[in-house]
Amino acid sequence: MLTACRTYEEACRTFRWKIPERYNLAFDVCDRQTMGGADGHRTALIVEAADGGIERHTFHMLRLLSNRLANALAAFGVVPGDRVAMVLPAGLEAAVTLLAVTKMGAVLVPVPLSLGAGPLGWRLADSGARVAVVDALALPALDRARHRLPDLERVLVSGGSAAGAQDLWSELERASDAFTPLVTPADHPAFIFYPEGACGTPAGVIHAHRAMAGGLPAVEMALTFFPQFGDVVWTSGDWMGAEALFRAVLPAWHHGVPVVARPGPFDPSEALDLMSRHGVRAAYVPGHHLGALAEAAATRPHAMPRAISTGPEPLDEALHERVIKVFGIHANEAWGVLESGAVAANLAGLMELRPPSPGRAAPGLSIDAVDERGRPLRAGDRGILAVSPNAPGSFLGYWGDGAGQAKRSNGWLLTGRTGFRDLDHYLWPDPPCLPEGAILVKGEPVRPEEVELALASHPAVVAAAVVEWSAGELKAFVVSGGRAGEAAFARELQGWVSRMRAPAEVPTRVEFVDELPRAVDGSLRRGDLLEGPIRLDAPSPDDRWPGKIR
Repeated sequence: MLTACRTYEEACRTFRWKIPERYNLAFDVCDRQTMGGADGHRTALIVEAADGGIERHTFHMLRLLSNRLANALAAFGVVPGDRVAMVLPAGLEAAVTLLAVTKMGAVLVPVPLSLGAGPLGWRLADSGARVAVVDALALPALDRARHRLPDLERVLVSGGSAAGAQDLWSELERASDAFTPLVTPADHPAFIFYPEGACGTPAGVIHAHRAMAGGLPAVEMALTFFPQFGDVVWTSGDWMGAEALFRAVLPAWHHGVPVVARPGPFDPSEALDLMSRHGVRAAYVPGHHLGALAEAAATRPHAMPRAISTGPEPLDEALHERVIKVFGIHANEAWGVLESGAVAANLAGLMELRPPSPGRAAPGLSIDAVDERGRPLRAGDRGILAVSPNAPGSFLGYWGDGAGQAKRSNGWLLTGRTGFRDLDHYLWPDPPCLPEGAILVKGEPVRPEEVELALASHPAVVAAAVVEWSAGELKAFVVSGGRAGEAAFARELQGWVSRMRAPAEVPTRVEFVDELPRAVDGSLRRGDLLEGPIRLDAPSPDDRWPGKIR
């Protein structure tokens, strides 16, 4: 939507929204690329497997495969408005599922593959998903949660069949590759996103088909007037999250640009190799990955991309300087919350960068700090950051809170984040607040009580307590039913938590104790756990010393 400009003011002055009233996301990013004279045999997706094998898929291929899956889902009884869950790594199956569900007017519920039975089961149960398309790695967690999913009728698994599941590719082979996308209104529900972390039982955020297009101005600005000739896009973000989809994958396909995908967790060295092999010129790298990527790039030869965007949290000046030093370009930011999508951005050369401000409102939008009654505040006054009324990227409402309405005041969409704007309309958001009772572990909020419940559900555990051992690490104190002191049992408990919860919630250390210290009222005295005597028999020197609860 943006055109290359010399100043931010010119970009705002010349910008016009181009979202039709009838708009289907899958048709826009896939089917349209094969029609009206477009070359549907252009590469849309490059998938590199863990063994080094590379597959290239065209827009035409994605169209036919997604048509097959849409027909298969329709045969299962899925109709517009039904929820279909997707638990897949980045790759062909995720692309086909995303396109199939949205082109038939159903609602996609992406769930990170790393989540265990607890948070996975909550998301599928809360959304009422009728069908789930999952990777084989997700089956153990899904099986543990299956008894809590009365609405789940079918499971399609990629990588083979299993008890209670059908093989995805077998179903695709039997289905027709002819399907006409549903002509949906632009505000027809298309996604239900939950926070990517496992903490708590959050309400789902409903986004419409227009959500991706509504965030394009900020995305295109942060990627330096994307697209440009020869662009190839990659993101280190999880494809099961709104950020990776709306800031990289879908904008790329909207412009007919190929996307590179590699399943598996983020590894900075492998990411640099991937970018070099496939000539990645535009990348979206979330802030919690960018530091590791820049550190790896400082010690080895690497590709020099044309543009790097990051977000959603602002970067400090030190990280900005590290990125410039190793990549020769600024990391431009696109800011926004899950409910609003990307609504603000900066672009080196177009405007002055003022870290840690993420920039100014994207063209076509207004952002201000407002009071509790929705009245804009003076520059420099701290309030609730809010987005102008009728912003196309704004969510439709919450799925699980009963009322289901977006939080608005005097027409403004409230982001839930506090902060202020300065006289030049730069935004200065405050750091996000952790949920009550949560601590930050590996960049994700974690409630120790939820980890304790997961440990206590193990048949050989009598009781468990979890505390913060050091900054960003968890330590579990376990009362065992007879296997105390076994190193193998400690590893077994760590694996148990990983299957039940999420990787960030796995305790770094496990210590077996005879009993847990409790107050007179029965509550756990967590402070006493880390104030015990030195343990000379500890398996590691680090475990001998008491720590501090932060």
